[in-house]
Amino acid sequence: MSEMRKKHLTQLRKNQADSARDKTGTASNSLAGTLRFLAVSEFVLNQDKRTFVENLVEAATLRRNLIERFEAGEDISPSYVSMMSYKSLMDALAAGDVQAAKDIAAKMGGRSSIESEYDRPFDLAFGYALKHIVLSDVDSVGQWLDALEVASKDPENKDFAGYAKMLKAIVDKDVPQANAALSDVVAGHKRQCTGKGLCKDTEDELLCVWGVAVANLARMHGVQVDPIEPLIPRDLLV
Repeated sequence: MSEMRKKHLTQLRKNQADSARDKTGTASNSLAGTLRFLAVSEFVLNQDKRTFVENLVEAATLRRNLIERFEAGEDISPSYVSMMSYKSLMDALAAGDVQAAKDIAAKMGGRSSIESEYDRPFDLAFGYALKHIVLSDVDSVGQWLDALEVASKDPENKDFAGYAKMLKAIVDKDVPQANAALSDVVAGHKRQCTGKGLCKDTEDELLCVWGVAVANLARMHGVQVDPIEPLIPRDLLV
């Protein structure tokens, strides 16, 4: 699978560079998805951290550019500028690139009509909480952490409750609670890698990219969490 997607990369780059093919952003999104897959596969198969970082930052930047193009009046699909763009922010954080993360966070949010159509309460609260923590906007994060705690109690979000606990621990500068939350993140991730889980049959089965992301976010804020091998490896933590 990895070799096949490497072969497709050249064509995907051509598609993305073609303004007609990428009119709504689908070619950029497709290229970003393949770059993310190759980032993970190269690290898991070859311990290639450089490719992991470079591909994730490029993928995140492509999706940030979609927001900028939308703002400039291009015919970009609204789904690419909803609060689900936090997924790109997580890629930048997993890569350990603080500036890329801040650039994306600064572009996220403020589109209530789109968010009401595309974002579930958990994703909305998670995205805004991430945004404000990355930008060190502590005055704005509280309401979203409260909303995230409520949303995480919904049974359909139980496997992601660790992320809500993690963000609160980061804001509270609570290292023991952050390590406990990271363990919950990994436990939930493992469940999501089975059955009809979000991570089943994806590159995330072998590496908890979101777990790496929040662990890096914690460390960026002085909360020195521990790795949880092999899903959150020490080599990828800042």
